[in-house]
Amino acid sequence: MRQSMKDLETNPKAVLKGIRNAFGVPALLLFSAMTGFGSMAQEQGLSLYISILSPVLIWGLPGQVVHVELYGLGAPLIAIVLGVAGANARFLPMTLSMMPVFDEAPHNRRWNYFLAQFISINTWAEMLNRGHQINADRRMAYFLGFSLTCMIAGIIGVFNGYMLFESMPIIISLCLIFLVPIYFGLLMSNTIHPPFLLAFVSGCLLGPPMHLLTPEWGLLLSGLISGSLAFMLRNRLKGSGNIKEVNG
Repeated sequence: MRQSMKDLETNPKAVLKGIRNAFGVPALLLFSAMTGFGSMAQEQGLSLYISILSPVLIWGLPGQVVHVELYGLGAPLIAIVLGVAGANARFLPMTLSMMPVFDEAPHNRRWNYFLAQFISINTWAEMLNRGHQINADRRMAYFLGFSLTCMIAGIIGVFNGYMLFESMPIIISLCLIFLVPIYFGLLMSNTIHPPFLLAFVSGCLLGPPMHLLTPEWGLLLSGLISGSLAFMLRNRLKGSGNIKEVNG
C-alpha cells in the first residue's frame, strides 16, 4: 500500500520517504550530469578532492562549470568566486519562492540558512510540488532526506566521471552536463499556469537569437525579457481575477 504524504507521522519516516522519492529520475539525473562534470574537472587539472568538494560547497552545475573553466584558465581566486556567485545567482529567487513552504514548520528559522544550501532544481521543484502535501512539522525532515540523497548521487557521479575520464569522449561529458537544463525545461513545460508557460516558451524562442546577437549577454537578456513578460501577464491576470495566487 502506497504511503500518503500526510501519513508521515515521525521524522525518520519523512526522511525515508524523501530518500525513496529522490531515487529514480532526480538522483539518476544528478549522477549522470555530475559524471560529465567529473570528467571535465579531470581534464582541466583539478584534483579529485577539489572535484568532489565542488558539488558539496557550490552545489550548482553552472557555478561548478564556471569554477572548472576559470581554474583551467589560471584565473585569480577572486575572479573564480565572483564567477561562481554570478552563475548561481538564480538560487536567490528560487530560495525566496521555496522558503514559504517552511513557514508553518516548527523549526527555528535560523535553520533556513542551512536548508538553503541544499536547494537545487530537483529539490526546488519537489518542494513546490509536494511540500504542502506534507504535514508542516515533517517538511524539513522530508526535504533533508530528498536533497541529501540527490547530493550524494551527485558526489558519486563526480567520482565516477573523474575515474572514467580517459575512456569518456568530451562530447559525452557535455551531453551529460546538459541533462540538467533539459530536465528543468521539461519540468517547466508541464506547468498549467499561463505566465510560467509564457516565460518558458519565450525564453526558448529568444535564447538562440539573443546568443547570436550578443553571446556574453544573450542568456541574461533572454531571461530578463521572458521573465518580465511573464510577470506582467501574471499581474494582468491577477487584476482580472483569472488566476489564483500560488506559492512559487
